[in-house]
Amino acid sequence: MDWGALIQATVWLLLILDPLGNLPLFMAATQHQSSFERRRTFSLATLTAFVLLVMFMFGGITVLNLFRVTLADLQVAGGLLLLIIAIRIVLFGHWGIEETPHTSFVPLACPLLAGPGAITATLVLQATYGLLTTTLAVIASFLVTWSILMFGEKFFQILGKTGSMVLAQVMALLLATIAVQFIRSGITSVWQSM
Repeated sequence: MDWGALIQATVWLLLILDPLGNLPLFMAATQHQSSFERRRTFSLATLTAFVLLVMFMFGGITVLNLFRVTLADLQVAGGLLLLIIAIRIVLFGHWGIEETPHTSFVPLACPLLAGPGAITATLVLQATYGLLTTTLAVIASFLVTWSILMFGEKFFQILGKTGSMVLAQVMALLLATIAVQFIRSGITSVWQSM
């Protein structure tokens, strides 16, 4: 077991899942819920997002092979997508969301937690580090995410809306650096295969 790879993969996923940066959105989407209902909603959203990523982790490579998409293609496309997400957060901040009966699933679980960036990152991590390391990284990152969301009211009180938005900006900058690394790795792989 390469502990350095596990730590790196977990940190990458946490930066993409961004539980602290997404906290204002989660709080806004559940503003009319009691603390108990909010925790239940957050738990269901986290579990749903976890299951979605695990499904993509085990079946995503097969789908890519079906369409003859290489890891390099995925790295470049996923990196571009992550870069767009990061730029959007830096320039425009997060967009508002409304509370609905299905808030746990859409938009909290998907696309906020298990969105295109997390799915792409999971597939790239699996191809790069293998199934065991990626599985452990997904489990660890979702345990951290769930813990943060369970204490979301406390974190939100400590950070406040402004503090949460500043943190989201910093996380977006780190996400942009990961995106550039994905793009660079993909382009390097394509260049070397020519």
